[in-house]
Amino acid sequence: MENKTGKYFKYAIGEIVLVVIGILIALSINNWNENRKLEVKSYDYLQRLEVDIDNMSKGVNGSIRETARKYNQALMALNSLEAMELLPSHQEAFEKHLKEYFQFDITMQNTTAFNEMLSAGDLGLIKNKWLRTEFANMSDYRDFIIEVNQSNHDGYKNNMELIRKYIRYNIQNQDTDSSRVKVNYDFDAMANDELFINQISNQVYTWHNILRIYKSYERRVNNVNDSIQIELKKYD
Repeated sequence: MENKTGKYFKYAIGEIVLVVIGILIALSINNWNENRKLEVKSYDYLQRLEVDIDNMSKGVNGSIRETARKYNQALMALNSLEAMELLPSHQEAFEKHLKEYFQFDITMQNTTAFNEMLSAGDLGLIKNKWLRTEFANMSDYRDFIIEVNQSNHDGYKNNMELIRKYIRYNIQNQDTDSSRVKVNYDFDAMANDELFINQISNQVYTWHNILRIYKSYERRVNNVNDSIQIELKKYD
């Protein structure tokens, strides 16, 4: 009886050990599967962030080109007024500036994947802490740029007294696909009005400042893109 009891006891211990080992193996496999799912999800998010950052890069490059164009137009208009002479080679840029005087239109791509991660509580899947923080900073910076442009748009549009003194906008070929705006203006009167010249000078500074902001944003976008490429290579 003692021998049988000992054998049964050893058998029971063995069964318990096997059950525990089986549970541990099952838990290990389950954890591996869960970690694998998170890795796949993290990689998917990185790929989508890469698409977002590519669109943002294209958007900011376009904004820089457009802002540089408007800055150069404003600068050419200022130089012409200060010289009290409108050269034929500068006339087109001068008139474009008058037509676009209060237009601060912008295109800023949103961080779709990042916003989705933020809403889902999945930011931890971006393992690079700097990358997580920088995406959040870029989102705030984007909102700041939009606010700056909207503020300038409203400010110049609501302060048109000087422009109205010297400029008349005529829409030609109205209600057709070939309609365009022509500006009639008194250049000599503008060139002899210090307040008007100061207003154009202020706008030159405004466009210069916006261009600087865009270039700073572009550097952020490029740095984030480089970081994403590094993170993606870790999955190769």
